[in-house]
Amino acid sequence: MLRQVKYRPPLLLACLLLPGSLAAGQEQAPPDYRIKPSEVAVPANVKLGDYQRITRPFENWTLICDENLEARRKVCNVTQIIEDQSGQMAFSWSLAATEEGKPYMILRTAPHANSDGLISLKFAGRKEPVNVQFDGCNEVVCVGMVPVGPIMREQISKGAAPQISYTTTDESTITVTATLKGLSTAVEAIN
Repeated sequence: MLRQVKYRPPLLLACLLLPGSLAAGQEQAPPDYRIKPSEVAVPANVKLGDYQRITRPFENWTLICDENLEARRKVCNVTQIIEDQSGQMAFSWSLAATEEGKPYMILRTAPHANSDGLISLKFAGRKEPVNVQFDGCNEVVCVGMVPVGPIMREQISKGAAPQISYTTTDESTITVTATLKGLSTAVEAIN
């Protein structure tokens, strides 16, 4: 005959560590460690906890909305990042709006781009590329901006896949293929 045995979980001992005290056998953590700060940069005039970021993935694009909860102000952009094999950003672009609500594409390249050069967007079926001047570079990124006019609107509606290229400071050319497919759906989700 089988006998039923009641399971009793093992007793766990808790140890309360007071600042500066160590439990038996525990070593103090080396001072080279730190708490990783948030990846969301909170504006200087906003209290911690009163700011939130919401990230929503879409096909080929990510919708990012930052909101000041106290002021009830939300700012959104839709971003696509293209990385090389080592995980380094080769090209990134975002659809965002100015304070007046005018749409712009913000283009970002690796920081070693030739800032005197251009970012060239070649669309299938168009003879001339859309060329964008760099606005500047720092140690992390080079940036250029282009307003979303008739050419860009047409390409967005087609879900085009442009070839994007730029030259680097060592005279090599970086060329990537991006896609506008999924951008319209992500933009429609902004409410």
